[in-house]
Amino acid sequence: MTNTNGERQTVLILDEGYEDAAASLADDFPALQLVTQPTGKIRGLVAQTAQVDDALLDEMPDLRTALKLGRSYTNFDMPALRRRDISFAAVPRKGPNCVAELALTLILALSKDIVSGHEAVAMGAYRYRGMVPELTSQRKIAFHWMKNERVHEVGGKTLGIIGMGEISCELARRASVLGMRNIYYKRSPLSPELEAAFDASYAPLNDVLQQSDYVCVAVPHTPETERMIGAQQLDLMKPSAFLVNIARGGIIDEDALIDALAENRIAGAGLDVFTFEPLPAESPLTALDNVILCPHIGGGTGTNRTIELRAGLEKMREMLA
Repeated sequence: MTNTNGERQTVLILDEGYEDAAASLADDFPALQLVTQPTGKIRGLVAQTAQVDDALLDEMPDLRTALKLGRSYTNFDMPALRRRDISFAAVPRKGPNCVAELALTLILALSKDIVSGHEAVAMGAYRYRGMVPELTSQRKIAFHWMKNERVHEVGGKTLGIIGMGEISCELARRASVLGMRNIYYKRSPLSPELEAAFDASYAPLNDVLQQSDYVCVAVPHTPETERMIGAQQLDLMKPSAFLVNIARGGIIDEDALIDALAENRIAGAGLDVFTFEPLPAESPLTALDNVILCPHIGGGTGTNRTIELRAGLEKMREMLA
């Protein structure tokens, strides 16, 4: 990790806002000299969203290793790195991973009608079907005893992702492993290289809505995305399709969604975010049986720049070694 003269190797943290994190981690990486401004012979570069292009690389003739915090390396000029024979890697960030895990959890829970199934078992609803508990064995069971009509498999289903940032890229990777087909909508489509990496294909928004068995909303909440999913967009979805929102509540017209769910114009929804949080107790969403509601837990146990930079520096240390 040191050079042939035993000196520490300089690593530039390119994005603003990482100064405190870099300072707090300095003692844990004694072979690396962590800097947040270009100085000396920079051997390694770490970037989250900052642009890494030809002009920047020309200023760093000694650079040998570049690392992206996050898997979607849209901000890196890959041909420029390759021309200079600069080693490259991308490491996942904890924050997007956590949210992607919840999105997939909601998809799987909806596919198995988990909430209704749990409630039916807990309240002994078999009694309303005229059933009596019997001792089971390997070949004697009460298979599917509540006959949940919404239960299905996700393999072979189409996942439509609205927005294709870090969360969506992590979700697409996981969904692909389960045998789902990934399509996405984004203002600026990914490069063919990244589409291949995440096994996802671009489609216009209306096509995503019309073709998908699951639609996951994963865009930032901005004036442009305020209520971008309203009655018109919900009407484009299949009656058998499910909507998952792990982004922000205001991106969806909540009243239009409630109407679509209550009238079974879509099959169901998994929601971690709402227009008002906590979700008001009187919200009609709380009375629907085709929706799963979460108390904004997508961030998991939480993360920060120090946690995510540490993972990046551990990988950087490997690469420089």
